[in-house]
Order: sequence, then C-alpha cells, then structure tokens
Amino acid sequence: MKVSKARVLACVTAAALPPLLLAPTAAQAHDRPWTKVPSPDASPGNNLLASVASVSARDVWAVGSADDANGNTHTLTEHWNGTAWTIVPSPTGLTGTLSAVATVSSRDVWAAGSILLSGRGKTAQFEHWNGSKWRVVQGPAGPFTVHALTAVSSRDIWAVGSSLAGGTTARTLIEHFDGHTWSVVPSPDASTGNNLLSGVAAVSSSDVWAVGDFQNASNAFQTLAEHWDGTAWSVVPSPSGAGIQAGLNAVAAVSSHDVWAVGNSGSGTLTERWNGTSWNVVPSPTLAGTLFNPLFGVAIISGSEIWAVGESQNGTTGSPTTLTEEWNGHEWEMVPSPSPGSAATLSAASAGPSTEGAWAVGNFTDPVTGAQHTLTEFNTKSTR
Repeated sequence: MKVSKARVLACVTAAALPPLLLAPTAAQAHDRPWTKVPSPDASPGNNLLASVASVSARDVWAVGSADDANGNTHTLTEHWNGTAWTIVPSPTGLTGTLSAVATVSSRDVWAAGSILLSGRGKTAQFEHWNGSKWRVVQGPAGPFTVHALTAVSSRDIWAVGSSLAGGTTARTLIEHFDGHTWSVVPSPDASTGNNLLSGVAAVSSSDVWAVGDFQNASNAFQTLAEHWDGTAWSVVPSPSGAGIQAGLNAVAAVSSHDVWAVGNSGSGTLTERWNGTSWNVVPSPTLAGTLFNPLFGVAIISGSEIWAVGESQNGTTGSPTTLTEEWNGHEWEMVPSPSPGSAATLSAASAGPSTEGAWAVGNFTDPVTGAQHTLTEFNTKSTR
C-alpha cells in the first residue's frame, strides 16, 4: 500500500497525537457515495495508480506502475473514454514508476516520475502524450524524482519533487517546461534536514503553489508551502497542526484567494486553506480508534465542492481502508467509499467543472494472493 514518505512511520509512533474525532453522522447518510469503477491491471504482479488528471468527462488519464513476472516495475498509463478504463501502452524499454500526470488538452498530456531507460543507464522524469502515443522526454540529468505536475499551458508546466544531488539528504526539486525543454528552477529548503515537495497547483503563470514537508532541527517533519510569484520561489509559513509530525501531500486552487492543501498532522487528517494572506488549518474529521489517517489527494469541482482522499489505518491491524472527505462550503465531512480487498488506499483525485464529478485512484490488496490491483472510484457532481 502507498506509504507517502518516511515520516509516515514516525507519525504513528509519535508520543503526542491530536485528538481523534468521530465522523459526522451525516456522512453515513450521504446521498452521493463513491462507486468503484472497473480498471485493468497490466500484469499478474502488483499494480497501482498514483495520479489522475481530467481533460473532460470522457477524457481522463491515470498513471502508476505494474510489476512484471520477474518483479521489475514498469510504468503504467490508463485512459477513461467515458465508458471504460483501458491500458494505453507506455514506451517500451522503461522501468520505474509514474507518480504524476497533468493535462493541457486531449493532445497534450504529461506524466512524470522516476524512470530508467533500460540498457542505456540514463534516467528520465517525463513522458508526453501527443494524442496518438506516449514518448519519453528527458529532463535535466540527476538523481531526481518528480512527485507532482501542474499545467498552466502547453508552454508553462511545473513539476515538483525531491533531489538527492547534494548527497543522501533530500532537497526540494522544481522543474519547469517552457514549451521546448525542461529545466531546474531554484527552490528554497526550509531546513538543513530532508525537504521534499509532494504537490503543486497553478492559479496562473505568476501564481503557483507547491507543498510538502521538511525535517526540522528536532528531526520532526513539518508542513512546507512554497509560492511562485512569476519571478522566484519562496517559502510561505504554514501551520502543522497539533501533531508532532506533519506534512502536506497535495494542493489544489479555486482562485488566488482560495487554495487548499491536504496531508496529515500526527495520526489525524490535515486540511489547510490559503485565504490570500495566510495558511490556516481547517478542522477535518478523523475516525476514532484508527492508527493513521493521511490525505494524499485533493480535487476541486467548485468552491463549495472539494474532495480530499487518502486512507485510514485500522487501529488494531494497521490495514488501511479508503478515506474520502468533502468540503461543502462550510465544513469537511466524511463520505462512504468502497474499500475492496484486505487493504485499500486512494492516492490521488481529479475533478473540474466539466468532469461531471470527481475521480479517485489508488490500489487494493487481494486477500488471497496478496497482489495489489488498480483501483478507480467516481463520485457524481453535486446538483446543489
């Protein structure tokens, strides 16, 4: 199952954790529960989807990885055409994973992660869909991993992640595509410890947010938010909630004065909102009796319909089940979602005004074979 970062394990053993809240009763009676939509596996081995992005209701992409019979991990790309999910071949000779996808149009889609060009000893971070096929696009050379993508236009695309270029300590990584080439853009670190970026969202070419976490002097992970103003990236203070360990995994924007980021604080969920001036924690429910409840993805249909997805780990077994929460314009509430197999997680979400609802993707574990399978779920757009 997806484990976001090393801090995940630290969080569940932290001595001081925030109080756990019971899910609102209204969530159990939600009139629009999530539904599981069949999605294929590329191999009998482990298959998972890590990211999803929508062009329209009939044009959605999901990316991840699949293990072959020898245990080698290969990139995985799947497409929704309004009727069914199908596997779309990735370039041959690739091993590695895709962690992010972003769409400009039906003929302009980017995927990224950490890829090895087999037999050539070179790394790449990017693949591009031109409407007919995927092809590899190499970015700057280095020990880089991309965790998230966002597209302003075909000539303005951002990628964020982490770099080990300085040694064994992770540093923030931000890359930009100008329509011709990818290049590394200087990005600050919040400490001398590990720093990484897990999510990115653009309001405009001069208003882009990236979020993640950093390791402070006490070796505790704290939230990290960075902003692009059209000229440079800078760290913007963000709260970490009540937990000793905290981090942000994803970000999405309604407008320049309404931006949401999600993650975890201690064992509980964490949702934060940018109001144009500062980041503030917005209370979000966490199931009582659970071990850990990270939110991995956030998607916006409108300012009063926002989805956050992740997992909730059982307090006894530690096995995760899917976790979905909705912002209704006033508060966050839990909404039921299918959780197949012996363990399941939702890693990312995508939505928009033209998508007729929200998609969430991830993986679940077969209780008999132990193999992981792709998981896609859908929630119909509200009529309120």
